[in-house]
Amino acid sequence: MQTRVAAVVVGISFAFAGTARSGNLTLHPSGFGKKSQAAWKAGEGRPDDCGTGSFALFFRKDVPTATFAAGVAVVNGIEGTAVSDLTGLSWEHRIDGHCGAGAPRWNVDVKGASGAAYTLFLGCAAATKTATSDPNWIEDSYAGASIVSVGGSNAGLSASQQADAAAGTVTGLSIVFDEGTDAGPGFVFLDNVTVEIAGSPNVWTASCDNANK
Repeated sequence: MQTRVAAVVVGISFAFAGTARSGNLTLHPSGFGKKSQAAWKAGEGRPDDCGTGSFALFFRKDVPTATFAAGVAVVNGIEGTAVSDLTGLSWEHRIDGHCGAGAPRWNVDVKGASGAAYTLFLGCAAATKTATSDPNWIEDSYAGASIVSVGGSNAGLSASQQADAAAGTVTGLSIVFDEGTDAGPGFVFLDNVTVEIAGSPNVWTASCDNANK
């Protein structure tokens, strides 16, 4: 997976259209390449914090995995956060969609204490699974030190590199969906996307979530 992932990582940590705001962070869903996207879809998700649309964040890649394409959602405003303050990452995924080793996944870009650059990979399949009040949805989460230990191991980082990353700062954060129709159904719906900073959650349920919560 690592070679394919490295190619897809390039160039995705920039701002996209379609912003949801929560706390000081913003979430920008979009995508690139053939038949691939991320976008909010009404009537597909769990109840929203704002409005009555029951939105979910839809990712699709309706082409084979090898095609250079992905649905992407970028979290902006997190740059400069200490890795040690990134205390949780989670979403809920609808069980009719794909939950693989490599997609959907969190990409956590990090500048280590040494100045070295790393990307931690946190795939859906390896996340901690928690039942929700709706049997059609499952929560997938990573908390605390597992963000570096699991994400670093998936990226092939040594113990010393993981320690360097853990002492560093976050330079980018995104959700990437780049496993295609040869790996599964080629889509997934996510909801209650959560980024926890120093124990304080930033949650997106729909595009109307904003900084006034």
